[in-house]
Amino acid sequence: MNKSKIFPILLAAGKPPRLPFPKALAEFAGSTAIEIAVKNCQGLERPIVVLGYRAGRLRRAIRCPARFTVNRKWRTGQLSSLLAGLRKVPRDGALLIYPVDLVFLTPGTIRGLVAAFRRRTARQAIVMPVCRRRDGHPVILAPELRRELRSAKTAREVVNRDARRIKRVRVQTFAIWKDFDTPASYARLRREFTRHRIG
Repeated sequence: MNKSKIFPILLAAGKPPRLPFPKALAEFAGSTAIEIAVKNCQGLERPIVVLGYRAGRLRRAIRCPARFTVNRKWRTGQLSSLLAGLRKVPRDGALLIYPVDLVFLTPGTIRGLVAAFRRRTARQAIVMPVCRRRDGHPVILAPELRRELRSAKTAREVVNRDARRIKRVRVQTFAIWKDFDTPASYARLRREFTRHRIG
């Protein structure tokens, strides 16, 4: 069993082009997206929240047990935020890459991915959830991929470099790719989230 410590990197740096507020502060049934993500990562190392757009406002508003780092190059894309978070992770630490707008994820889904990572073969360096043949997040990367991330143009480039090193975990939930980008999709997810909690 692999015993690498797993450090969640919560990606919250980008500016939503069609939303008037940062996604991390989006509210769902009394909790913000960032609070949901941090809670889902209980049992792992303390989450690292990567901020960028309106970082000062976010830092003052977020009240949850996490570490914070600011990506001043957030406009260049998601990989720059991942690398900013990576600087806070020990060399022998694994990464759990978690976009903050996946609010339907649950601790159980995270635990299942972590268990699969612990059971992976020596060749497998990536654990990724899949639902109905569609890959999603969070993705867990082994420590040995750090160097590749630093020289890549995108994180997807590293993930897709060699299919033989990916361990795909089948899950029965759309939460691994159900996100929001517009006022309409945000409103729809809020209604669904509330119904899910009440039901």
